Amino acid sequence: MSGRILIVDDLATNRIELKVKLCAAHYEVLQAYSAKEAMTLAVRDRPDLILANARLADVTATEFVTALRRSDAVRGIPVMLLQPGTCQTERRAALCAGADDILIKPVSEALLLARLRNLLRQYHSELELSGQIGTAQALGFAEAHAGFDLPGRIGIIARSRTEAHALQSCLAGGSIHGTSIIDMDHAPPLSGMQPSADIYLLRIAAVDSEEGLRLLAELKTAQRTRCSPVIVLLDAEADSLAVTLLDMGADDVINGQSDHEELILRIATQLRRKRRAERLRAALRDGLKAAMIDPLTGAHNRRFALPFLQRVIETSRSTGKSFAVMVADLDFFKQVNDRYGHAAGDRVLCEVTRHLRAHLREGDMLARIGGEEFLIVTPATTRLRAQRTADRLCAMIAQTPITLSGHKATLHVTVSIGVTMANPSPSRAAPPVGQLLEEADRALYAAKAQGRNTVTFCARSAA
Repeated sequence: MSGRILIVDDLATNRIELKVKLCAAHYEVLQAYSAKEAMTLAVRDRPDLILANARLADVTATEFVTALRRSDAVRGIPVMLLQPGTCQTERRAALCAGADDILIKPVSEALLLARLRNLLRQYHSELELSGQIGTAQALGFAEAHAGFDLPGRIGIIARSRTEAHALQSCLAGGSIHGTSIIDMDHAPPLSGMQPSADIYLLRIAAVDSEEGLRLLAELKTAQRTRCSPVIVLLDAEADSLAVTLLDMGADDVINGQSDHEELILRIATQLRRKRRAERLRAALRDGLKAAMIDPLTGAHNRRFALPFLQRVIETSRSTGKSFAVMVADLDFFKQVNDRYGHAAGDRVLCEVTRHLRAHLREGDMLARIGGEEFLIVTPATTRLRAQRTADRLCAMIAQTPITLSGHKATLHVTVSIGVTMANPSPSRAAPPVGQLLEEADRALYAAKAQGRNTVTFCARSAA
């Protein structure tokens, strides 16, 4: 995995040693000898990850990480710290400030690189989501302030129920999260009986390592659980599995006896990351939906309708089933706006949309393609059924009164509908979208000429 890594260490020998390892793994390396220089380089060069000594000469690790997290330019860049000793207070403070990982030196090269790959994978996934909808900051996805995290659902998976209950008691006493114990033999996604958790704690010992690896693989690929982070609690005798677990997709691995306060901090980090990704995915879905939906009426728009019609043409050509394309237009709609105002006109459009949608089949498509013009596509439809559908829509709109806010009297409107039929087959060329729309429009003009509030079929169909 390629990436740009900023090494921060006041000792040149440490920087050189790390640079050699990272360059051999095909990373681009930047170097800084102080926190101040690191901040300057991070803002200017935007590395993918910052790898720093936890004990810099000019600031503490907590101060350094806090400064990074306060900077809009580099706030989201993952930070990994290398700690010379085992000071637990120092580790907790750094994690609480926003460090993504902290490793005790000396650390094996294989484990260091696996940890880097893990953080970079998560960071690049988030960047990809952010890039599809704009920057996270612009959409309000900055980190929530400490103390405002909402409770999560933690699933504890272990072979030993004694260990599972011990973990549950630990979390109950030190965190706001709800917990549930899941037997390893009945863990999701093998069982659909339980709702998915926000985070899974997976306890793996040497005796059940094979089962643990299999379960991790399933958790990270199953639809119900693949977006839920998995923190693996690895027994000391199974320490050699750490690299494999990280490369298989474990979001964090804690080796040996875990400090309960540190575990809670790591859970909080993973939970914030998951919720940030959920907000990004929701924003992406909303953006895609907004691009395809008319904001006034809630009907589909032209951007959705034309590709939909193209798919119907292709499907019909392979199945041999005919379909209908209709263009419906409100009669004398300008008079509604002129007499009652544009707010009333909007109300009429929304009500007409609602009534049209209610009288179409599931699978039919309704789109607003102009001011008061609608496109209706009915797949797998005979000419007789299309005639009945269009007549029913026309009559229903004419017979349904529309109530306008601020007006005692109800309003009646009518629509004219032009219809063309198409029956493509493998033996002849499919009619293009533009031709079908032109034919339906021509039929609509004929309906208008015949007095409106009527249905007219195209005289020369594309069939």
